[in-house]
Amino acid sequence: MRLPLLPAALLLIAAAPPPMAITLPADAPIAASINGQPVSLSLATGAVDRITLNLDTVARLGLKPASFKGKANVRVGRTRVLPGRTTPGKVALAGQAFNQRIFWFEGAGPIPEQGSIGPMALPQAQVTVVLNPAGGGTDWALPLVGGINSGSYGGVKGGGVPFALSADVRGRQRLPLATAALGADIAAGLGGRLVGEAWEEEIFLGVRRPVRRLVLDKPLELGPFRFSEIAVRVNDRRDGMAQLAPGQTAPPDAEDDPAELLVSADTGKKRRVVRVFTLSRTQLEAARCSALVVDKAARRFVLRC
Repeated sequence: MRLPLLPAALLLIAAAPPPMAITLPADAPIAASINGQPVSLSLATGAVDRITLNLDTVARLGLKPASFKGKANVRVGRTRVLPGRTTPGKVALAGQAFNQRIFWFEGAGPIPEQGSIGPMALPQAQVTVVLNPAGGGTDWALPLVGGINSGSYGGVKGGGVPFALSADVRGRQRLPLATAALGADIAAGLGGRLVGEAWEEEIFLGVRRPVRRLVLDKPLELGPFRFSEIAVRVNDRRDGMAQLAPGQTAPPDAEDDPAELLVSADTGKKRRVVRVFTLSRTQLEAARCSALVVDKAARRFVLRC
């Protein structure tokens, strides 16, 4: 997921240095103000990190698209999935004032509270998201990748093709979700087959896409997590999260009907595919994770489980 890059001049924060760290409960509203008017924001760690508002809040605040760089799009891979608008705003949050672009998107699903903000959009250098106030656990630290126009991810490099790990602290999907290319990589390395009918999962901001269950021959082990089955995006041409790389084959399908097989040739053209693995709150709680730490200064993405 990414938004168009914006000129650096539009992203300058206030001169006063922000506090080095902030700790936020995963489910608590975040009191803030935009252009001097109060707003209540939710924390978003599995979607676009930019400050994103519901349309009724945009109307209440009287926000209008900027005359310069006032358009914005949410993209998955190379495909635009939500058209939107943006305008610069004066934001105050946790005692810190800063200037930042505000976004809203036509056709987006309702956002908890009046809008959302992600760790990369917060001015603090380190953001700790508390999942369990009792604390405890061991840190699983990964290199931090991503940015304010995409989100915060942990870079996983062990064995096979590198991919990005996302932790959605509010979503509650039964299975972790892999993009199509990553699902094919996992099936090729560990063995497995697609089982059952497709169903739809929300990817972000109300956008839903079909997925299927991949039952693995060998468990997938990632830090404190161990999975015998995962959800995988169904391969199609709608966006990069559902596309295979040239030469890749989809996982075997336990439900294959020979009359429905489709033979396709590798055109030799390079195309950008997306390799992302998303954990929801369901998996984080099952592994007894007490916190997510996004350390922008040290470039670390930490799950404490």
